[in-house]
Amino acid sequence: MELQDQRGKSSPATDVNGEAPWSHHDPYTDEALLDPWPGYKQLRDAGPAAWLPQYEMFALTRYASVRRALEDWEAFPSSYGVMMNDRMNQVLRGNTLCSDGADHDALRDVLVRPLTPRALRPVRDEIRAEAEAVVEKLVGKGTFDAVTDLANHLPVTVVSNLVGLPEKGRERMLIWADEMFNCFGPINDRNSASFFVLDEMMHYANNEAPCPTSSSPAAGRWESTTRSCAVRCPRRRAPR
Repeated sequence: MELQDQRGKSSPATDVNGEAPWSHHDPYTDEALLDPWPGYKQLRDAGPAAWLPQYEMFALTRYASVRRALEDWEAFPSSYGVMMNDRMNQVLRGNTLCSDGADHDALRDVLVRPLTPRALRPVRDEIRAEAEAVVEKLVGKGTFDAVTDLANHLPVTVVSNLVGLPEKGRERMLIWADEMFNCFGPINDRNSASFFVLDEMMHYANNEAPCPTSSSPAAGRWESTTRSCAVRCPRRRAPR
């Protein structure tokens, strides 16, 4: 990896003349995504923060610098967006990822409160029964794919039941999750090809998800908690 100081002069990672190191490593190429570890090491070796001129952004590369940014929301706000492109930042401003301070705390409370051990105690038997049924079915097959047949099934089924989501659309949830991460990245071919998923997911959220269908006791609590937050925390205008 070649590093440059801000005057454009090539310099080794250990000598940046007191200025932030530059890195031309692109962590979003196919090669880097398939094998990210050499690139991570290069960025860490460069310094706690490395300037990526291609994206005009800093990469925080070490534990201490990342933790400092996460803990100091006033110096490093998320409310303007935390994605690598303006389109997604505009879409997601005001949600849990892109909010700060009291607004963030209120939104996070909606997600965390139903997931505490005490809140999940009433549905423990329901979750165990689902897990046992899946295991019994897979053991009966003799062989199975641990990722697609087991690991993928349990979180989608259990969480969807607890939230009260309908059966329709569940088969797309992992695809939505995967493609959404591409939407968070910089504008490139991969990012552009994934944006159709955003429209599909938003259509589902607005037209299919709002009406709980599950008989799980948790579904009603999650819905009531969300509605209570909507009353207490009306959506504020996003910062400009």
